Amino acid sequence: MAFMNFVGNEHAVRFLQRITVKGTLPHAWLFSGPAQVGKRTLAIEWAKLLNCQSPVETADRLLDACDQCPSCRHLALDRPSYAQTHPSVHIVDTLMAAYWEVAERVKEGEAVDVAKLMPKLSLGIGAIRALRETLAHQTLWRYRVVIVDEAERLTEEASAALLKTLEEPPDRTLFLLVSANPWAIHPTIRSRCQPLRFRLVPSSVIADALQKRGLPADHAAFLARLARGRVGWAMEAIRNNEWQQTREQLKKLLLWMVTMQWWDIFRFAEWCSKGMGEAEGELATETSTATQRRQMEELLEGLMLGWRDLVAAGLKATDLVLNSDWGEVVMKQASVSPEKAIHILQQLCLTLRRIRPPLNANSQLALELLAAHVLTT
Repeated sequence: MAFMNFVGNEHAVRFLQRITVKGTLPHAWLFSGPAQVGKRTLAIEWAKLLNCQSPVETADRLLDACDQCPSCRHLALDRPSYAQTHPSVHIVDTLMAAYWEVAERVKEGEAVDVAKLMPKLSLGIGAIRALRETLAHQTLWRYRVVIVDEAERLTEEASAALLKTLEEPPDRTLFLLVSANPWAIHPTIRSRCQPLRFRLVPSSVIADALQKRGLPADHAAFLARLARGRVGWAMEAIRNNEWQQTREQLKKLLLWMVTMQWWDIFRFAEWCSKGMGEAEGELATETSTATQRRQMEELLEGLMLGWRDLVAAGLKATDLVLNSDWGEVVMKQASVSPEKAIHILQQLCLTLRRIRPPLNANSQLALELLAAHVLTT
């Protein structure tokens, strides 16, 4: 069953189950909290339950989706948004925005390879217009559910269009906005939504979930520690080994920052913004920029974790070092004072905030400013 297999944030699961049984549902919701803690997953699972044809009663007299009926089978967590087949559940995200844009180009006779589709940097007015056209048709299902993932990436025009829809919602339609940065969402949109806050998942809970999926206890504990409460990251790590290559790049970049010279400023900024791969093909324009921006955000988050380990090593708190397999590297550089490491950690956090919505600062300049701070600290 859907909710039974959900990992962490039990308070959110219980709340949604109870309000579903009660039957009085606000038409607009805001699922907010740290990235990769299950906000989008729970939104999809709730959409399953709302339209499930054979809901299952749990031991505590709540409801869960059966995962067997045609409605449940139309929604799959591992499908991209444009490949979801449920006629009454619409997922709006940066990948779907790119798909709608490509669909318009296909109508004009242009040949496009959908396999090379890459997420856009923002959710523009075109995505909301396409959604409103879809919502203009009647639905035969119990509820129509619209999931807006990364709602903080809505542009001003898209926010205004969505706000109008929220103020005049179609019958039996729920809007679930998902965001890791809710303060970047238009304040009037936030005021129209019922908030549901998600939290980081304890490492012990993540480790138990990984062991149930067949991982040895020591490897599960290691991944749970690296996940830092992000259960979504941990689940992706057991399906895809790209995180290992990324960690090797992070280790090299961390050492580079510790030993940085003045002439490294521009090389550092260029490598961080472009060094983790670029999109290829005819879609590698704005979507390439979006991919690079997302990779850059992940890189900065990884560097923050590395500098946190340097702080712990500098304070002789080696038991708090998360990247335990970097022990030799971290201890070798433990001569970095905790004060300097904390200051650089603050600068990394500030840089990440600058390049994310709503500021959207020039990433190259932000990274060069970060490198200058590393040198002058």
